[in-house]
Amino acid sequence: MKNTQKLKTLLLSIPVILFVFASCSKDDEDNTPKPLPTISEIEVGLHDNEIGVIGEDFHFNAEVLAGDLLENVQINIEQRSEETYDATWSFEVVFTERITGLKNATLHRHFDIPVDAPRGKYDFIITVNDQNGTNVQEIREINIIDASDYPEVTPYVSVFGIDKIDADGKSGFNSFYNNGDFKDPDNAFFSKGESIWSALQIGSVKGDGVMYALLIKKSYNHLPETIEQIDFSKAIVTEVVEHTDEEEVITLKNNINTGHWNYGFALEIGAATDNNIPEPNPITDGKKWENGTYYYGVVYTNISYNRSTFKYIEFEINGF
Repeated sequence: MKNTQKLKTLLLSIPVILFVFASCSKDDEDNTPKPLPTISEIEVGLHDNEIGVIGEDFHFNAEVLAGDLLENVQINIEQRSEETYDATWSFEVVFTERITGLKNATLHRHFDIPVDAPRGKYDFIITVNDQNGTNVQEIREINIIDASDYPEVTPYVSVFGIDKIDADGKSGFNSFYNNGDFKDPDNAFFSKGESIWSALQIGSVKGDGVMYALLIKKSYNHLPETIEQIDFSKAIVTEVVEHTDEEEVITLKNNINTGHWNYGFALEIGAATDNNIPEPNPITDGKKWENGTYYYGVVYTNISYNRSTFKYIEFEINGF
């Protein structure tokens, strides 16, 4: 009888012991550190200059890697306790598109600095949030200024026109695109043998600067916004124009090297080399002509004042 009672007591104690072991195992699992996201290759402001211009576009770029999967990337601009401002102000933007649910992502984002932002130095806070509940932050200092703080130099694309020279060379040229409008939207394409002839102008520049006009396959998703960002293994150059030591504000035109009243060099669709200066690049390998959608754009960077502007359109190329 005593032995039977001891056995019952032992059996009753076993589940309790097992429960204790199970609970310890669960606690150990809960205490396992969760992997953190990371952020690298950060660019804050044009040329990574950490400057924001009130009422204008602001550039942000970064590589983000999740611990598990990305939730979002949050940007906060906060005033600093040691600074003095004309008004209380803060800003927040959250990026989710092409981020949420991914393991890693390249962020190339733009947003406007609101017109009510007071001038001054701010904390630019980057927060990468992971779906596992963790996050990582990095803080940069940015200086928000007014456009007038860049005296006179505010480059912009003032003229963006394209004409088409027919393949037979006898039909003269036809207006193809002008400042936002295709002349004939149903025929907005170039064919092999036809030539692109552009009129391009960048307004409000001085000092030193360089302008490129580029043809790039849309499949590359390469839209450089500064001349430093141009990948010449992907870009066919139709124009290169530069200015140096300009003491007064000028309008840069692409007819500097041609002497034509308003046009630069033509480039034939199907040409073996492009119009790069001083050495034309062969249009081979990844740049080899093919049927499909191309971007055509102009990129200008003012080296003296560290300001850039750009514009792109897209159209079809066929005949290959």
